[in-house]
This record gives sequence, structure tokens and C-alpha cells, in this order.
Amino acid sequence: MTKIIYDIDAGLKVFYLVIEGRKIGFYLSNRLSKTFFDYLGKGVLVDFEIAPKRKRIHKRLFYQVAHFNRIVSLKPYVVHYDLFQLRVEMQQVLKQHKYFLFIDFEMTMPGYSKSTFIPEIIQTGYVVSKSQGQVIEQNGYYILPGPETNLSKRTLKFLKLDELKFYEEAIHYEKFYEDFERLIKKFRPKLVVWGKNDISALNDSYKLHNKRPLTEDTDFIDLLKLHKDYYNLRDDLGLFKAFKTYYDVDEHQLHDAIDDAVVTKYVFDAFMSYMS
Repeated sequence: MTKIIYDIDAGLKVFYLVIEGRKIGFYLSNRLSKTFFDYLGKGVLVDFEIAPKRKRIHKRLFYQVAHFNRIVSLKPYVVHYDLFQLRVEMQQVLKQHKYFLFIDFEMTMPGYSKSTFIPEIIQTGYVVSKSQGQVIEQNGYYILPGPETNLSKRTLKFLKLDELKFYEEAIHYEKFYEDFERLIKKFRPKLVVWGKNDISALNDSYKLHNKRPLTEDTDFIDLLKLHKDYYNLRDDLGLFKAFKTYYDVDEHQLHDAIDDAVVTKYVFDAFMSYMS
């Protein structure tokens, strides 16, 4: 629907359109309101989709805005938001990079009674590829946590870890750090993760092990966020749900960093293909 806003109520976070001579009200979810309501005002052109849900506010029925396509002030002419242009720019930005490093981490989990907790990386999986999709390097391994950290029963159960095998095979964080630094120096890649948890865990690991940060948050692409922005998703999308959507194949999540890194690459490739 494309209309010019007739009026707004800033207190209720709603706006009104005149449709076939009737004043019709529309409300925004908290997420949309925080992002877009400041751009709305009388005389602003809005192009948006309507959700099936309706809500009664102060005895009046309002329709819910599912998402905006465009928000444009007409006097003066200012484009505040354009979903279609955003999608084009997203594709252009992704095509600028020569190499991508798809990386995933598995972390320790707190015990069932512990309150304060900082997760530590105990497994990594990664795939390095060219922008066209050709895999150059792929690896993964367990990483020892700090000497004062014991793997909780919750961690072992969730990740289906054999504790003896873990400690036999795991390498010291120092070795992971050297490997990670090698990849960054050699390929200068754009790092791709699914969600922010991996970025936070990596940043925490630098501090826990007293290491100079090898990355900044701007070095990463959060593929989950790209999906939410591109498809206007209200809720988070699971990595394996995205994989099934693109490839129509059921893939059971093993909570294994190597497996997750590979699946992240598959989803990225499908996403790029869809945008093209």
C-alpha cells in the first residue's frame, strides 16, 4: 500500500491514512517503531505491507504494519528508507570482496546453577572461499579453554562431547590464534558469521588470553542480520532453517563448528544467487 500520511499520534505510536473517505489507523511493533517512527509525519509518503494482525487501542481498531518498503518526505524531498535500494546496495557491497572466511565457534556453557559466566571458545570451524564460491581452505579443531575452566556437564551434553577425546585432541588457544592470524594476513577476507554470538565470543577470547585483537566488528558480515533486513523478517531465523528453505533438504544440526561453517557458506551462496 502506498499512501500519504494524514495524521500521526506520537503518544500511541500510530499513524492514520484516509482510504476511500475513511480515516484508518495503523500501528507499529516495538521493533519497527524504534527504527522508523521518527521518520513518520503528516504529509510523508509511505509504502508498506499490512500484517494480518489487528489491535484495539483506546477502543479503536488498528491494523499492524508488517514492514515498510519506502518512507519519503515530500517537502523537502528526502528518502528516509528504501528497501529496494537497500537490497541493491547490499548486493553491491558483498560483491566487492575477493575472499570470504566463513567461521563458527562452539563455546562453553555455564553449569545449571552458575550465575555469572563468560563463554570460552572450545571449537572452531572455518571455510575460506573466493567470491565466486570456490573453496580454498577448510579446517576445524577443538581449542583448550583457560586452565581454570572445567567443561560443565551442560557443555558436554549439549555439544555431545567425549571429554577424554576432547582433551586429547584440543590445541592451545595460542595455536588457534596463530592459525587465525595467518588466514587474515594471507587472504584479507571478509568474515561471515551467523548471528552476533560468534563475534562476541571471539572478542572475549582476546581478553581472556591477553591477545591483541586481530579483528574489529566491522570486519564481519552477520548473515543472519542480512537475511532479516533483506526479507524483512520479524524474528531470528535459524541457520539450518535457512538451509532447508534454500535447498529443500533436511539437515540435522549437530552443534559442530565445522559443520556449521560449511552450512553457513552454503546459505551465503544461495543468498547471493537469490539476490542476483
